[in-house]
Parts: sequence; structure tokens; C-alpha cells
Amino acid sequence: MPDKSFEYTIRFLQVNTSVGQVSLPIVTVILYRPDGTRASVPLIFDTGATVTTLRKDLFPMLGLSSWNVGTAEDVDTVGGTTQCYRYEDVTLEVFGKEIHCPVTLSETFPYHPLYAGLLGREGVFQEFGFGFWEGSKELYVTL
Repeated sequence: MPDKSFEYTIRFLQVNTSVGQVSLPIVTVILYRPDGTRASVPLIFDTGATVTTLRKDLFPMLGLSSWNVGTAEDVDTVGGTTQCYRYEDVTLEVFGKEIHCPVTLSETFPYHPLYAGLLGREGVFQEFGFGFWEGSKELYVTL
């Protein structure tokens, strides 16, 4: 039996849909707003996402006047290339640890009632050790 020596176990969210049950690796992070307040933001844990990406309508949470005032960059996604706007040094609390990382806002990221974006690798993943067990629908984390 494989060894699962991790400090945290995060069970995937099980959702019943019209096409059957779907399992989502959702991680709730805390976004530190420029005004000092904090907001809980549910994100999909995505090992394929280079940068943490949020929907464009969340720009006020970053203290921005508009979603597209950052650095424009083309991002390759499963659906093709899309333009996002990048913001550096956004503060997130991930698994109880304060992280400073880039965040992009995407015009094409669809609204979903269960999550607001993707938790990506840059600035985040190097802080932790992860295990991903699809069979048991669990994400394992160590600090």
C-alpha cells in the first residue's frame, strides 16, 4: 500500500450533475485585499495552470479600477489561446501560509457557482509538497 505521509488531506468536492457525479479538487484560499480585508475564494487545484487565474469580474477584490489594467499576456488554455491580464505580488493565504504570487484575470474564464478560478503553480506550489490520489478523490498537502 502506498504511503500517504502528508499533513493535510483535502477531499474532492463530489457534485451530482445531469451526466453523473463529478469530483472537483477545490481549495479555498484567502485573498488579502489592498484595503486590508480578506475574502475566501474557492479555486480548482490545477497542476496544469502556470499562474493562478481568476474570473475578470473579481477585479475589485484586487483593488483595481478595471479587469484589464495589468500586463497583457497570451495564455494557452485547453480551449486555445486567450488574453489575460497579469498582476504581480498578490497576497493569498494557502493552507494557512501567506504567499505572494502573480494572478491573472481572464475574460474567458466562465462563471461557475462552485469556484472562481484556478490555483496555479507559479509562486505557490514550490512552498508545499503535494500528492494527488484520483482513486480516493483526495489531495494531500505537506508544509
